[in-house]
Amino acid sequence: MATIDLLLEWTAAITGAGYLFLVAKKNKWAWLSGGISSFIYVFVFYRSNLPAQSFLSVAYVLLSAFAFWSWNQEDEITLISWKLKKHLFAIPSILLIGIGISWLTLGSFQEFANKQTVVWDVFIALFSLFATILGTLKEKSNWIYWLFINLACIVLYLNAELYATSILYNAYFLLGIYGLREWYKKPIVP
Repeated sequence: MATIDLLLEWTAAITGAGYLFLVAKKNKWAWLSGGISSFIYVFVFYRSNLPAQSFLSVAYVLLSAFAFWSWNQEDEITLISWKLKKHLFAIPSILLIGIGISWLTLGSFQEFANKQTVVWDVFIALFSLFATILGTLKEKSNWIYWLFINLACIVLYLNAELYATSILYNAYFLLGIYGLREWYKKPIVP
């Protein structure tokens, strides 16, 4: 990996760690740090042949701007909690969309089986987008999704030789446990 790629990856990882720490504390400045990290990751993932992660990073930049604006609209961050029925609808829907995108991208089921990285990339991107939307809405269970997503990301990024990003996602996993605990301490709005 070229020096510039390593520099970009480490910069994105450090600003990404800042995002996670701040969002666990329910601090609106998390979204600025996350937006900067995501912007840098657009290029890191593109250069690492992870196109779905690159597109996801573009979406993260836009969602970060929305979340920063949204979280600035209230003095105290008010959390919500979805009913189980919404999650039971969302998860299979995301899985079906992921299968469709993977199949269309790869062209056949034989290629589908042989291109595991593309499949992982697509599913991680879709579930990450969903969890990010839940986070911008201040929905508590976003942290549960992130624990599983972060574990999958560790594997994906190790396979792509993005070691700083893999370290970041190990930290995301551990801080995700902290964020889950912090957000579940706070009462929800009915």
